[in-house]
Amino acid sequence: MYPCLNAVTAGGGLALPEFIQLAKDNGFAGVEFGIGAVADIIERDGADAFALFDGAGITPGAFGLPTEWRKDEETFQKGLNELPRLAKAAQSIGCTRCCTWVSPNGGIPVAEYKAQSIARWAQIAKVLDEYGVHYGVEFLGPKHFRTEPENVWFYDIQGGLEAAEETMQQSKTQNVGLLVDAWHWYTSGGSVMDLASIPVEQIVHVHINDAPDIPRDEQIDSVRLLPGESGVIDIKGFLQTLKALGYDGPVAVETFSDELKTLPPQEAARRAAEAVRKVWDEARI
Repeated sequence: MYPCLNAVTAGGGLALPEFIQLAKDNGFAGVEFGIGAVADIIERDGADAFALFDGAGITPGAFGLPTEWRKDEETFQKGLNELPRLAKAAQSIGCTRCCTWVSPNGGIPVAEYKAQSIARWAQIAKVLDEYGVHYGVEFLGPKHFRTEPENVWFYDIQGGLEAAEETMQQSKTQNVGLLVDAWHWYTSGGSVMDLASIPVEQIVHVHINDAPDIPRDEQIDSVRLLPGESGVIDIKGFLQTLKALGYDGPVAVETFSDELKTLPPQEAARRAAEAVRKVWDEARI
């Protein structure tokens, strides 16, 4: 496993070269990034975008899915048509991990939401598979996303694995798994045994963070702490379980913090790096 910087935590708004440098300056081994910036560099400058990462000794860990699958069909098809260009850019820099988040409630009847999502994910998975990229879906755990229990699809590891399996059956690929976020794992009521149930080849990406010291069912998605800050989430058990499974991929620190947003990027990244090093040491990673 290797620690990655996520722009939500520090460096949001920086150009890709500056963001990569920020990660390097603060001891991160990789970054979570936007693939569009890589494709633009390749096409605009004819540059070897891999040199941006390789020259800094930074691994391109994972990128967010650039295709909007939640909206109308026209929007989806437009994004899908653009995906091969972006997936090819990912292939050129050796990035094999792409992820998207999935709300438990899609705002339409759950059966329709599930069928539409799986059908679209299958098309996405096929394109990504052609370029050697794995596709991770991120379940969202907090109770405030489940105010209509009768209209909930999935919000935990087991539900995510079932959705991934259905997507692979429909796409006839083997490249779909999960983005496992420690905060969503905690708020969904997950245990280390649940985490240990994930086939290691289906752990596409990982996020770490912590939660405020309030009841689990009162946690809000947009309020998170740096890993180890409160001790509410068992980050040590989380990381040790991933290690025992044999996961060796990126682990990005993703923290939604009003305090960090007020800090200069270097200071925010420094604090994030210190938090990651501490939990890394405690878990003996």
